[in-house]
Amino acid sequence: MRSPARRQPSDAEIHARLSARIEALEDRVRRLEVHVRRAASTTGKVRSKSGTPARQGRPLPRCPGCTLELPRGRRGQTCVWCGFHFSAVRRRAGKG
Repeated sequence: MRSPARRQPSDAEIHARLSARIEALEDRVRRLEVHVRRAASTTGKVRSKSGTPARQGRPLPRCPGCTLELPRGRRGQTCVWCGFHFSAVRRRAGKG
């Protein structure tokens, strides 16, 4: 006996399914970041590896493409996580 032939999903179906999974993963990452930030703030001061209190400063900037926090240091032309080109958006005005 032969099993019925499986229908191959179209490119549009594959793209829609992958886009939905990526969006769900990005949402989970955002929620995890909030959860970790709350847990760190409720346990007291965050300590560095040397045991001294870590510097509490401004939150790290986020990529407008993937919304992940950008690492410290000099920012390049593109996001290290998703490759978003920062020149595609205008720089936000500073607060003050």
